[in-house]
Amino acid sequence: MLPNEQKGRLMNGKKQPKKLTAGQYALCAILALGVCALAIWAAVRLAETVKLCSEMTSNPQSFGQSMIYMSIKGKDILLTGIWTTVRLALLGTGIAFLLSILMVFCRIQEPGKRDNGIVKVLKWIANHFARLYIFVIRGTPMMVQALIFYYFGFNLFKKSGMTVTEINQVWSFFISGLCTISLNSTAYLAEVLRGGIQAIDAGQMEAARSLGMSNWKAMIRVVFPQAVKNSIPAIGNEFIINIKDSSVLSVIGVMDLMYATKSVSGIYFRSLEIYCVAAILYLILTWLSSLLLKWIGKKLDTPVKGITSSN
Repeated sequence: MLPNEQKGRLMNGKKQPKKLTAGQYALCAILALGVCALAIWAAVRLAETVKLCSEMTSNPQSFGQSMIYMSIKGKDILLTGIWTTVRLALLGTGIAFLLSILMVFCRIQEPGKRDNGIVKVLKWIANHFARLYIFVIRGTPMMVQALIFYYFGFNLFKKSGMTVTEINQVWSFFISGLCTISLNSTAYLAEVLRGGIQAIDAGQMEAARSLGMSNWKAMIRVVFPQAVKNSIPAIGNEFIINIKDSSVLSVIGVMDLMYATKSVSGIYFRSLEIYCVAAILYLILTWLSSLLLKWIGKKLDTPVKGITSSN
């Protein structure tokens, strides 16, 4: 037989946690105070260093001080880059979601026996167009897509007789980058929504049809809302991915965080320090976005993972 002490710790087949002693509580309190004191000391030191760097007239040689100095002096450029990155990710994901709805309905079209010849042809074209679009976009890098979209639009407007200045007003770097992110994310979100639709139990559609709804109305009112709810974590993850992957748009001149970092690096002729700052800023943006998505997922009772990898 087990000793009475062990029996007391085993209830309903589970081992009960041990209670902390007074000495252990005291040790935890000392460790907590030590951590707080260390955090306060680090904050004071950081504030002193920031103040010192803000008063300097030249870039210091120290790595840490150089990071702070370049961040302070180039804060306007960096803030512009951050704002552009957030706008690109937010608007691009929103536009992509709307386009993916159209794309997924094209993707799920299958010619039926009751369809006439014209309907069968239209469904076949829609299905294969969606398949080809998703295959091409998912199989090519976003950087290459950005270059193709920008120069395709530029050459298209140039053939109309517009000057370079007029083209830049209509087909700006930001608009071109936004189109790149939107069209790229459309392919991924279309597959996400298609998976969400296929995950819905077939009985939902049968129940809606038994109530007199048409196939289209049942899809819009019953199946699709459930698919969107189930896909919210993946849609949010696509937003986080776009925050990071928008950095490739600097190749066409979009003034995002990456382009702003290159600009600051060119001003002060120091690269490693400011790129480390950019990494910290990207990490903060993705971390805050993941916290927001977790909160939204908790409200909607849909689990959301943390920071995700790129496409």
